[in-house]
Amino acid sequence: MGTLMRRFVPMMFALAALTSPVRAQKPIAAAHPDLAGSWTLDPKKSEGTGLPQSMTLKVTKDSKVMTINRVGMTEVGEQRSTLFVNLDGSPTKNTVTTQGASVDLFLTASWDGPDLLVKTKATIGGQPLDQTDRWTVDPSGKSLRIATTLTGGGQTKTQTLAFAKQ
Repeated sequence: MGTLMRRFVPMMFALAALTSPVRAQKPIAAAHPDLAGSWTLDPKKSEGTGLPQSMTLKVTKDSKVMTINRVGMTEVGEQRSTLFVNLDGSPTKNTVTTQGASVDLFLTASWDGPDLLVKTKATIGGQPLDQTDRWTVDPSGKSLRIATTLTGGGQTKTQTLAFAKQ
């Protein structure tokens, strides 16, 4: 496995709950689902390659910013990150460290009906990386699905992580 590929898999985790630039059409409204809370990965309901063995998300938000604290176990060990996403459609810069390398992530959020879209742009080893995450909460508010499409290094990977609210 080449160096870029070894970094690609952990970056899939590092970006698994995020998004990149897309301008929000309108500010957050009461009709949007509440993403705040503690969520635990249900591996049996998750799909795709490079899935974490376990993951928890703690999501907090106010009218301007959503904060995502993630802890997950992957094939390369425990991964932790805290990411911030501006909910007004303006880009948010986050820096994550994976396998000893720091990577700047530029996230942008927008609403597509009840779904939150988070788009992420980054550059790893001189190669662009683009990720789109679609956060969908079921009508009961008890389950969350994050459908991710990640493109980088000449490859496209998809996965869907299913979470239960705690």
